[in-house]
Amino acid sequence: MDGEQGSQLRRGDNPLYAVLLLAWVLFSVSLFALVLRGTWEEIRTEFQADAEADIELLRDRLRTNDALLSGFAAFLDVLGAPAREQIAGYASRLLGEHPHIYMLEVVEKVPAHARNDFERALAAQAGPGARIGTFTYQDGRRWQPVGEKAAYFPISFRWPETPESLPVLGLDLDSVPHLREALLRAEAGHGAVSTRPFALIEGPLAYVVMRRTDTVRSVMRVPGAEQRYALLVVKADSMVPGRRNPRTAHVLRMLGETGPQDPPLYAVLAAQPIGALERRLLPKFTLNVEDVSTSQPVRLTVTRQLRFRDIRSEPLLLAIGLALSTLAVLVLYLRRHRAAVARERESLDRATHSALHDPLTGLPNRRLFYDRVGHASAHWRRTGEGFALFFVDLDRFKEVNDGHGHDVGDAVLGTVAGRMRDSVRETDTVARIAGDEFVVLLPGVTDLATAEPIAAKLLGAVAQPVELRDGIVVEITASLGVSVCPEHGSEPEELIRHADAAMYGEKRAGRTAPEGTAMAAEEHADPRAPRLRVVRKFVRGQGGAVIGGGRKKASRGV
Repeated sequence: MDGEQGSQLRRGDNPLYAVLLLAWVLFSVSLFALVLRGTWEEIRTEFQADAEADIELLRDRLRTNDALLSGFAAFLDVLGAPAREQIAGYASRLLGEHPHIYMLEVVEKVPAHARNDFERALAAQAGPGARIGTFTYQDGRRWQPVGEKAAYFPISFRWPETPESLPVLGLDLDSVPHLREALLRAEAGHGAVSTRPFALIEGPLAYVVMRRTDTVRSVMRVPGAEQRYALLVVKADSMVPGRRNPRTAHVLRMLGETGPQDPPLYAVLAAQPIGALERRLLPKFTLNVEDVSTSQPVRLTVTRQLRFRDIRSEPLLLAIGLALSTLAVLVLYLRRHRAAVARERESLDRATHSALHDPLTGLPNRRLFYDRVGHASAHWRRTGEGFALFFVDLDRFKEVNDGHGHDVGDAVLGTVAGRMRDSVRETDTVARIAGDEFVVLLPGVTDLATAEPIAAKLLGAVAQPVELRDGIVVEITASLGVSVCPEHGSEPEELIRHADAAMYGEKRAGRTAPEGTAMAAEEHADPRAPRLRVVRKFVRGQGGAVIGGGRKKASRGV
């Protein structure tokens, strides 16, 4: 029962420990979250400022492209029919001042009846065999002739002239799908329009910004030309901002009628590597900025993955220190609480033990013994297995108290109680119910024959001399009565009463063993067996003198 109470107390502590631990975890998590939130807000502010600065640089570049295209178209309009050298000189100066522009081009609308004249002028400039043609991306940019149609939109001028760009003269924009769409929009109005990104013959990704001029005179001096278009070819990598945070990633896309177009003009990854754990645990900032104020509507997507190195060390160390300090306080409190609980549990155990045990001998008292007999009786009712009960009384124990004092009597009781407990099984119960009266519960012992050797062993243990202080040796005997459940009853009072009566019957008959046993027959043969004897040993004082010599018989039973 004591063990069950202790276990209940320990189980009762567990919820408190769990609540305190959970509170500490929540506090620590909140503390670190506060530190991280402050870091995140700082980085978010810095991130947004960098992204806005990047988009502002991009807007300046896009506005510059529109202004350069307008200036090129105005140049063509003012000169009307400038010579090729004039256009080349203007283009050289413009590209020198704005290196992000890859190429300047002029496209003319040539009606079907003027095609032959245009091709003759083109052959004179680009070489024999030059004519209006087209190519597709699917067949490896292989040139193909253009069939008959009402009008053609060939390239009549390109600058700079390179071996790779010269064969492009005569390319019919109306026959190239990704260029035709922008061409039709430019023909319908006077504003600038841009194409979707595409790969140049030279390889890099680019897009074209074009607008219709006001004059209709042909650069190639071909009579019958109906319209002229000025074009800027812009390489995609020239749009990458010069100043960029190496911890951010940038993706720039052109915007079409259905949204962002692929492929992106550029996709620049963060220069610093990102760990898998950082991707899983830390947030990622994303900002989408669009600009539709120019002829080149774009969307810039800037992302930044937070890294462990971004977290400032000072507040993090402060948070760690606070968390560890609170943990130390919590551990100290729990240790003190646990010690207090242990003291309370020990006090409870002592109080429980005192309430159920004899303070002199440490044996179970009457209350605990009756409880165990009740359990044994209930077990008999449930299983049919009986038990035996001894009632033991020390013979003439009063003479010890009267002759040597209660201290000696208490010492004798303590020694006898220990010997009785050691002479029975661990499952048996030895209890003290009065001054020199003891009872023994023997579960599983169902008859007198089984009880006889146990009783003999117990009486033999009691009869062993007890050596006390001052050289006193006491030899004491006991009387014993037996009752068996269910033969003599099943209730504790009934069984103890029967055993007590049997014990007194034996005592009156001058016997110390259960009636009907071999041990009882032996004591009937010697009615003058000793009941109590006190022997004083020789005690030598200083100089070898003998004090109180001889053996003195205190009493002898009859």
